[in-house]
Amino acid sequence: MLEIQSQFHPYCVEVKEGLKDALTQAVKDKTVFTLVDSNVFHLYSQPIEEVLSDRPILKIEATEEQKSFERLTPIFLNLLELGFRKDCTLLVIGGGVIQDIGCFIASVLFRGIKWILIPTTLLAQCDSCIGSKSSINIQNFKNQIGTFYPPHEIILVFSVLKTLPSDEIRSGLGEIIKLNLLAGQSEVKQMKINLQKLSSDFLEIQNLILDALNIKKRYIERDEFDKGVRNILNYGHTFGHAYESATNYKIPHGIAVTLGVLTATFFSERLGMVESGYFDNLQEFLKPYYEPYNQELTSNILELILGAIKLDKKNTGRSINCILTRGEGQMEKVSLELDNQVRPLLNEFLTVIC
Repeated sequence: MLEIQSQFHPYCVEVKEGLKDALTQAVKDKTVFTLVDSNVFHLYSQPIEEVLSDRPILKIEATEEQKSFERLTPIFLNLLELGFRKDCTLLVIGGGVIQDIGCFIASVLFRGIKWILIPTTLLAQCDSCIGSKSSINIQNFKNQIGTFYPPHEIILVFSVLKTLPSDEIRSGLGEIIKLNLLAGQSEVKQMKINLQKLSSDFLEIQNLILDALNIKKRYIERDEFDKGVRNILNYGHTFGHAYESATNYKIPHGIAVTLGVLTATFFSERLGMVESGYFDNLQEFLKPYYEPYNQELTSNILELILGAIKLDKKNTGRSINCILTRGEGQMEKVSLELDNQVRPLLNEFLTVIC
């Protein structure tokens, strides 16, 4: 069990062997309404219907379009029309999109209700399930509306990850790798050992997930509202989010973050922050976790990428704030001029990566 301290309320991350066990714990002695990824419901309809048979279930398609502010109104209305009250609990089952929707609703409905999260993707289990954030899109602006409001309980079921496509696994591993790079040399060394074991034993995913959560816990407990040290968790995200947007989300989120980490490392080497060859070594290690999606990043979309970077909520004026590195465990926020530094370096990186 992992306990997270929050200014809202402390909350725990627990592990259950099967989804039925997790659901049984989630509904015990509570009036529960459920939001569930429609695909997860299809895959696990038997345990979900068995445990939640007499409770309201709202099935939601896990798409970026569904995560828009405009599409939330019917969900709020459904919950209210079904009789949701202040003393009820919202059970959220799914990956990052469903988590964002559930977290946002829980934070504002009746000015805050109890909610429980059962994350079903590797990305959600290893990273986003802790940290309190919700992010909602509005029209063409991605993740510009949001709240901080952690679940009251998180239940991990590692067995549900076995049904994920390989790219979804690689996407989650991208965030795991990022977190370990933030932590330092010893963590990176152990992560590489665990990744090697993972190729022959899927159960090794448990150690990778729990190690990643323990790393993230250090940052979010010190800086829950992202005003200082937690900014370091954005390593790779400034570029990664821009790559997602510029390619119309052809690149899965975690893989885009991996490419973003590589971009930030390329910038760091060109700016003299790490020794020559550091980028090449990291690129060789990361290739299995991003190829062939690097082929989506060509110089032809440079302006689209720069346009997306300008819209990043962390940036102001003609400069961008991004997390660069001086080596494993040594990241720092750096302000770069968009036209004089970012444009030429990014153009060079796109040539190298393709």
